Amino acid sequence: MTDTPLDTNASNEQGGTQYSIPTQTQKQEWAAQQSALKAGLVLEDDHPDWSITFKQDCSSYYAEHTQGIKYVGGVDLSFIVSNNEDAIASLIILSFPSLKVVYEDHAKVKLTLPYIAGYLAFREVGPLQALVQNLRTNRPELEPQVIFVDGCGILHPRGFGLASHLGLLTGIPTIGCSKNFLVIHGDGDVLGSSPTEIKVRFRDYLAQNANTAEGMMLLQGTVTGKVYGAALSASTSRVAEGAQNPIYVSVGHKLSLETAVALVRACSQYRIPEPIRQADLKSRKEIRKWCEELAKTKTARSNHSNNNGQSSSRSSNSSNNSGSNKETGKR
Repeated sequence: MTDTPLDTNASNEQGGTQYSIPTQTQKQEWAAQQSALKAGLVLEDDHPDWSITFKQDCSSYYAEHTQGIKYVGGVDLSFIVSNNEDAIASLIILSFPSLKVVYEDHAKVKLTLPYIAGYLAFREVGPLQALVQNLRTNRPELEPQVIFVDGCGILHPRGFGLASHLGLLTGIPTIGCSKNFLVIHGDGDVLGSSPTEIKVRFRDYLAQNANTAEGMMLLQGTVTGKVYGAALSASTSRVAEGAQNPIYVSVGHKLSLETAVALVRACSQYRIPEPIRQADLKSRKEIRKWCEELAKTKTARSNHSNNNGQSSSRSSNSSNNSGSNKETGKR
C-alpha cells in the first residue's frame, strides 16, 4: 500500500476550513463546464486492448468470455463522522477475474465544497484524478482496464456525472455505479419522479418479468426513449435485497451499457461491485486510523497542558512558601 500526500489544492490539516457555498452563478458555470466536457465523451466500446464476448443464450448483458482484462479499479471517498470536510480518497486495484486486491492508495484531503446533487465531481474528482496519476507514476503496470466509480456516469441530470468526469480526465474507461438515483428532468426529457418511484417501478418490473428480467431494468427517458442506464440487482445470491435496493449503472466513458453491466455482474459478489466495495471498506479503515491518530494527538495535548498547569502550580507554591519563610525569619 502507498499513502502518498496529494496536491489537490486543499489543505490536509485537521479543522479550520469552512465550506464555500456555491452561488447560483457558480452552479451555472459548472453546468456550462459539464456541457462542454460532455462533448468529449465516448459512449461506446473504445478499448482496443481488451474485449468481452457476450452470452448468446440470454440477455446480452452477461459476459461469457473476457480477453485482455487484467485489473479493475475502484474509487471512493469516506468522511470523518464529525464533519464532511476531512476525507480519505481511495483507489483500489483488483486482479481480474479473481478480484483480489493488488494495490491500494489513500490520501487525506480537506474538501472545501459541500455535497450538491449533480455537481459531485467538482468536490471529489481532483483527489481521485491525483490518485490515478500516482498509480501511473509509481506502478504503471497495474493501471486498470476499467475503473468503477461510486457515482453517476451519464445517468445524470446533465449527462455528465463523476464517473464520466473522471473517465474523461484520465482517459480510462469508467463505469458509474450509484446507490442513489438522480431524477432527470430537463434537456427535453424526463426520467423518474423520485428515487422511491424508481425503486417501486424496479421491484414491480422484476415481479412481472421474473423469467426474463435477469435482475435488470433499463432506465429510459419517457419523452425521448433514450437509455440512460440500468437499475440492477447484480448479485444473484442477494436478489431479494437487490430488488428493494438496486444499484444504478451507467456508462462513464469509453464503454457501452452492455459492457458496463456485464462487468458489474462479473465483479459483484455482494450488492455493490467489489472494486467499489473494497474502496469503501478500506477508506473507512483509513478513516478509523486517522480518528485514532487525532484522538491520540488530542490526548497528548491535553496531558501536556495539564502537566504545564501542574508545573506552574508547583512553581507558584514553591515561590509562596519561600516568601513565607523569609517573612517568618524577619519576625
